[in-house]
Amino acid sequence: MTSSQSTQWEQLVKNLSFDTSAFIQGDYCSDTGKTVFQTENPATGEKLAVFPDGDSDTIDRAVAAARAAFPSWRGLAPEKRKSLLLTLANKIQAERETLALLDSLEMGKPISIALGEVDYTAELLRYNAESIDKRYGDVAPADPATTLAISQQEPRGVVGVISPWNFPLVTAMFAIGPALAAGNTLVVKPSEQTPSSVLKLAEIAVEAGLPAGVLNVVPGLGITAGAALASHRDVDLLHFTGSTQVGRQLMQYAGQSNGKPLLLEMGGKSPQIVFEDAADLPNLGAALAGSIFYNTGQWCISRSRLLVHENIKEQILASIHQETQNVFTIGDPLDERTTLGPISSRKQFDRINEYLNVGQKEGATLERLNTAGSIPQSLKKGGYFMQPTVFNNAKNTMRIAQEEIFGPVLSVISFKTEKEAIQLANAVNYGLAATAWTQDLSRARRLARDLNTGNIEIRATTTEAAEPLGLSGEPFGASGFGVVGGLRGLEPFTRRKAVQFITG
Repeated sequence: MTSSQSTQWEQLVKNLSFDTSAFIQGDYCSDTGKTVFQTENPATGEKLAVFPDGDSDTIDRAVAAARAAFPSWRGLAPEKRKSLLLTLANKIQAERETLALLDSLEMGKPISIALGEVDYTAELLRYNAESIDKRYGDVAPADPATTLAISQQEPRGVVGVISPWNFPLVTAMFAIGPALAAGNTLVVKPSEQTPSSVLKLAEIAVEAGLPAGVLNVVPGLGITAGAALASHRDVDLLHFTGSTQVGRQLMQYAGQSNGKPLLLEMGGKSPQIVFEDAADLPNLGAALAGSIFYNTGQWCISRSRLLVHENIKEQILASIHQETQNVFTIGDPLDERTTLGPISSRKQFDRINEYLNVGQKEGATLERLNTAGSIPQSLKKGGYFMQPTVFNNAKNTMRIAQEEIFGPVLSVISFKTEKEAIQLANAVNYGLAATAWTQDLSRARRLARDLNTGNIEIRATTTEAAEPLGLSGEPFGASGFGVVGGLRGLEPFTRRKAVQFITG
């Protein structure tokens, strides 16, 4: 990072202020929540801001605002709603430094990565905006002399969104974008660890011309604001991204209230399978390391189980050890050279360390990986930094291979045959994502058929390729349900209405 860049981020931090109240009906509301919680910077352990914990009364106000705004928002001509969302996408891009800085400070995300995620957030919204005038209903066969029978898609109404802390802005947009494009209004409860970028998004939305009440954001704890939103009888659909345990609790809340449908993207324990014919791909170790240690391993689709053919295991492990240093630079998140920040919180840091103890007790071999860079002395005392870790000689039945750790911890498991690799890959409760490395086309087709997961990459090259925005998938098992992405990703935010016009 150049001196001028360093000064830029330091100056932005000095000038940054946190808007901490709920954003309802187009403005911040200072009289929300009787109790408070605080956010902290995981790179230093220092307090950032104090927020009111949104209670049931606050959620009631937000839902009422969304309900009142729904008729006019759904009634907008498609081209008008499209234009407003494209304007919002442009304003997100214009505010990229502020939005990125908020996520970097609250989550510990390296600023260079946070900037890219803001750009991707704007891309997601643009894609959903452009989809508005590209969706059609159906005309059903009927007697043409007497009947016109159609099936049309309509917005569900008020959508509740509970979003996670690991990708605060971009994951929220995976729900907000299609929900708004489909004509719904929203109440969003961001994670209590990282509420600020989503609050800022609501403010930007009003500046972009979205009517007051279309996008409301209530900061709060899961047991208060989250439970109140999931239990609310005037919420028509609930979208949640987070742990399987919490997701299942929300299913109970939804069922006990108005029986609202849910879209759930929950935990993952995703496999990465390396066959012998892929062993000598250039930079394979770097690609494998990136697929687990990106975002300090704190992402639901991290490939945290490495299934590798027994004949090449040592070769692959050696390349991961060597090439991790080419991919990751640990350090201050506000240094643009940093690609590996801290763990997001003390609680998560302690949880990961518990799993490191569990893995060793289970008999796996713990190996620490070296990275480029170093933790600044000023951050060592209070920050939650952790080096990437590999558990060699793991078994698929071990807890470290079955349970979601959500940290920079890779379990390495060997296999002998393709059949065994598929069995191992599927032998978990989750089914969120998978990657397989092979140059055998016939094997690739079998893997695409037999792997039980909603998102599969089958790779014969380490060349990076962005995932198409038009691609749709749905989780398996304990990872949840509901289509995500592409034009079909809008469908869960709509309901089908069958209409007959009978004239003779």
